[in-house]
Amino acid sequence: MNIVPFLSDTQYRQLPRIANSDLSEFRDHLFGLKSFKPEKAFAFGSTLHELILEPKKQTVIPEDMDADLLNILKEKVLENRFCSWLRQFARKESVCLFTNPATGLPCKSKLDLVYKKSLVVDLKTTSQRTYAAFVKSCHTYDYDRQAAYYLDGVGGKRFVFVGIQKIHPYDLFIYEPSREFIAEGRNKYECLLEAWQEVGFTPSSWQRTESKQPFLQAA
Repeated sequence: MNIVPFLSDTQYRQLPRIANSDLSEFRDHLFGLKSFKPEKAFAFGSTLHELILEPKKQTVIPEDMDADLLNILKEKVLENRFCSWLRQFARKESVCLFTNPATGLPCKSKLDLVYKKSLVVDLKTTSQRTYAAFVKSCHTYDYDRQAAYYLDGVGGKRFVFVGIQKIHPYDLFIYEPSREFIAEGRNKYECLLEAWQEVGFTPSSWQRTESKQPFLQAA
């Protein structure tokens, strides 16, 4: 496992290593499903992440994006004691390179917040109206696989989701999943990696071009 210096989102996606999002694309490929990415929601979440995790960066907010809502949500996160502590002491936007021991496949993850390689925290914007609904959505959208993949990649022990409610009253849903949740996610990603090794796959993200990037090795 190796933590590498900052990479842009495009540089990260281009690395010929398997990300959790690549596993989603591969799953859809296996089962003949049409991959769907809500581009507007993804762009909104990415901009909010940047505002929260990279405060020194001059974030450009697109004209068609609700800047007032972004600022409301950012302030909600900054006012929370747990999130404020994380922003002060945790590493932000860490790229982790690792090799899956069962298959030998090269893998990668980009962690929102990681504290001493033990606690991993992921920020999620959500339109769910209650904490219970947010927790249910974590099961629906395969967030268990993401949590296990991220934890195992960095050798972490605890994983926490911070759901950021995009609708009034703009609550935060802080959810630490159970061991069973993580174990179920681990089984999902291990099965997908085994199938990947058997049939081979090249995700669309590896084919994007920005500039030539070196192949980064895991330690």
